[in-house]
Amino acid sequence: MSDLILDIVNYWIAEELVTAFGTDIFGELTPDTPANCVAIVEYSGEVSFINNTSNRSIQIRVRNTVRSTAKSKIIALYDSVYDPEAEIRIIDFTATRWGIVTPRNYPYQLDRDEDKRFIFVFNMGIVTIGD
Repeated sequence: MSDLILDIVNYWIAEELVTAFGTDIFGELTPDTPANCVAIVEYSGEVSFINNTSNRSIQIRVRNTVRSTAKSKIIALYDSVYDPEAEIRIIDFTATRWGIVTPRNYPYQLDRDEDKRFIFVFNMGIVTIGD
């Protein structure tokens, strides 16, 4: 798993939006259990060759058995990385790594899985420095 995904997980733990990695938030996959969880998945995106930056693409997934709970959780996560006045947000992940976050879309319901759990997502681009 990438340092970036762990940085995002730790950021949301500090913001008290999730509890702990492997409990209610996961990286690179959405496990079958628990039924209610958050997953962060990196996917192919744009490439940057400027200095030591990297333009990364991340999808945030929230799954829950209750639609309104899934929707409110994904919106809370989105709001934590979105600055409506600047359209980007700079997040200090560590003393040496930070990211410029740009949400690419507002959260939406993607689907319901085979167990009828609701899945909401949003995508964001992150330009990382010092990764």
